[in-house]
Amino acid sequence: MACSGWRRRRRALSVSGYVWLNGSLLPRSEASVPIDDRGFLHGAACFETLRAFGGSVFRLGRHLDRLEAGLQAMGAEPPPRDVLHAAIAETLEANGLPEARVRLTVSAGRGGARPSLEPAEPLVLVTAQPVPEAVEPARALVARGTRVTADRPLPLAKTVNYLGPLLALEEARRAGLDQALLLDLDGAVVEASTANVFAVLGGEDGKGLLVTPPLEAGALPGVTREAVLECARGLGIETAERRLPLADLLAAREALLTNSIVGVQPLAELRDGERSREFEAPGPVTRALMEAYREVVARECRLAPPA
Repeated sequence: MACSGWRRRRRALSVSGYVWLNGSLLPRSEASVPIDDRGFLHGAACFETLRAFGGSVFRLGRHLDRLEAGLQAMGAEPPPRDVLHAAIAETLEANGLPEARVRLTVSAGRGGARPSLEPAEPLVLVTAQPVPEAVEPARALVARGTRVTADRPLPLAKTVNYLGPLLALEEARRAGLDQALLLDLDGAVVEASTANVFAVLGGEDGKGLLVTPPLEAGALPGVTREAVLECARGLGIETAERRLPLADLLAAREALLTNSIVGVQPLAELRDGERSREFEAPGPVTRALMEAYREVVARECRLAPPA
């Protein structure tokens, strides 16, 4: 019965568009991954979520830096950059999506009967989807069923071992919220399920201190996180990469999330059990960072300046 139900759901599924898989553009409904692929079987794969603006991917080089480092750390050979550049461009063109959410996934390739990371030809998959027209402020839950540890395998890589964040995100959605914040074993904030976290705390000069958890705590080295720190320094906002206790975040003036798709997203609500904190969304610091980030994107992707 379970199998027949799965078949009914599968037939009802409507898919469209094209993907780039190992050198070929294919209709999404015809693309498949080998059953012995190590990414599918063992999570031996890295991925990058990219944002295309006017057909140009913002900071693609920094994304590829992180992808290559992750693949090399697991003993896989990264594909040549010119191949990946072409794959992304062809996928955007085939789908007619100059504005897009692009996912680039590279696995360690096919394996044998016994698990191993012996060198193999990597599997490369590129997909593209439309982006939402507008992003609302986030409403987040402090996840209690999932914790982040800095000693997890390849903490600075974006691997497909994403079960922890997914479980946290599902916990938040069951509570009627759309994002989850992940803590370390000591209860400090590390990151969100699909984003980096920033808080605007009271600075010594009264202007506010922009704090984000350090990479040493287990936070992913987000490309947008890096860009937002650059924007803050350019605006003269004091920044610090340091431990962020949950109590400090709950007491913050403002809070915001960053990732490649939303850019800078204000955090409007943070819920922790029976406690709930609402933030001005966006507050003045977040608003300034949103504008500065849009200007950086427009300049680097050669877009018309934002209105």
